[in-house]
Amino acid sequence: MPADPPSLLLIVALFVAAAAGWLFGRYWPPYRPGSRAAGEPDQNKLSEEYFRGLRFLLDEEPDKALEVFLRMVDVDNDTVETHFTLGNLYRRRGEVERAIRVHENIMARPSLSDEHRLHAMFALGEDFFRAGLFDRAERLFLQLADGGGRHVPALRYLLRIYEQQRDWEQAIAAHRRLVAVASPEHPTAIAHYHCELAEQLRAAGDFDGAREQLHLAREAQRNFPRGALIRADIALDMNQPELAALLCQRAVELHPKLLTLALPRVMRAMRGTDAGEIERRFRAWMRPDPVARAELAYSAVVAGLEQEAFVSECLPDLLREDPTLGEIINATSGDPSQLTAEQRTALATALGRILRRTQRYRCVDCGFASASHFWQCPGCRSWDAFAPVALLDLTPGMHRR
Repeated sequence: MPADPPSLLLIVALFVAAAAGWLFGRYWPPYRPGSRAAGEPDQNKLSEEYFRGLRFLLDEEPDKALEVFLRMVDVDNDTVETHFTLGNLYRRRGEVERAIRVHENIMARPSLSDEHRLHAMFALGEDFFRAGLFDRAERLFLQLADGGGRHVPALRYLLRIYEQQRDWEQAIAAHRRLVAVASPEHPTAIAHYHCELAEQLRAAGDFDGAREQLHLAREAQRNFPRGALIRADIALDMNQPELAALLCQRAVELHPKLLTLALPRVMRAMRGTDAGEIERRFRAWMRPDPVARAELAYSAVVAGLEQEAFVSECLPDLLREDPTLGEIINATSGDPSQLTAEQRTALATALGRILRRTQRYRCVDCGFASASHFWQCPGCRSWDAFAPVALLDLTPGMHRR
């Protein structure tokens, strides 16, 4: 579960520590009369203002505290870190509007160093991103991406913005810039960007354009399973069922966890053929290994194909491999292999109903669960992290890849 926002007392403690550090540096050695230069702010007055702001925080009056700190005119290279601390704490609490005001106030000060100004620009970009103001965040991160010490994190933020806006061409350009200077957070992301464009072109009937994008995806990531599945969809659209089935089979051989996505495509490719041809096709996946046969049955049920004949044939292996379900079947009907065809079909139908009432896929990184498959997790934004949920207690290695 995500961590709770920091409590007010923790925020105040952190802020007091930052303010105390500033005051220690500002007033050590102790202030002596006559030592202040002409035009320099009265340090005792500044001290009073800081502690007045802290009292407002302790009294849980953040608006008044914010006004105090924004009125202070001494945001310079000696005091700016305290203001950064305040702005970041507001953002972590979810008070993004206050964070924006703090960081805009910092940027408005002409006496800051270039490094502090870049820091303020980046922090303001984070505020805008957190608030969902992607156009304003994009403008700041584009400036930062052109150079300086923060161009790598700025490029990472630009990728996140373009992904959420589904602007895949801009995402490709930003990814290429990032790869030139640093390692990408998700190496397969650019292949997915090309696949997203291929999906759009396929939906528009531009199969040549879609294939070109898939070629670019394959250049970026060899043996990319999503590309094989999209090529299978194009083959189905162009009435090439045998090619579609072969592409699906190749995708599953490379990435077995995609079996639930490949099976419906194979069934569509086999539509209109006789039962013997369908059985011959699935014999290639019905290996003697009982775990593999159990996985085939489970994946078919997850995909909504529980009525197919090959599911009934593989179901006894599924019942034997699952400890809990196997014990129930043994207690009521004996050996699962002795079940009649009618009993197998009824069991598969019941399992299908159970799965349709639950989340069938889960992100292996953050645990986000959904009834649908996503190539990018909506929770943590990771690519290639969704896998079928092991609703049944199957043996290790079956659905927990």
